[in-house]
Amino acid sequence: MDKPPANNAFTLMEALLTLLIISLLTLISLKPSISHLEYFSRKMAAYSVLTQEKAFIAKENKDVRIEKDRAYFADIEFQYPPSISCTPFAFHYNAKGNISQAHTIHCTDKVRTIQLIYQLGSGRVRIE
Repeated sequence: MDKPPANNAFTLMEALLTLLIISLLTLISLKPSISHLEYFSRKMAAYSVLTQEKAFIAKENKDVRIEKDRAYFADIEFQYPPSISCTPFAFHYNAKGNISQAHTIHCTDKVRTIQLIYQLGSGRVRIE
């Protein structure tokens, strides 16, 4: 008599479950692609734009003061993480949303330095 062939392969459900587990473990183990300093610089830029918009809406000057360990955006105080420091600078946005003075602020952590470039005219901030 003929013996039926042995079935040593995985079933479709077992294979899909294995792939699902491997995919989930890979996603969990991936580190975020944005660095601590990049996140910080985006937050600084967002606060700057918010202050500019507040000045335009209220039709009044709004002061911005960048210090070594914190920044003041009109009525908001933003404390930097302990590893980050910036070059001090102060300016204001006028009632039209324009910046009073263009400048480049250097912010650094233990590894690298980024630049927040405040553009004259539009007053927008660019990150490099």
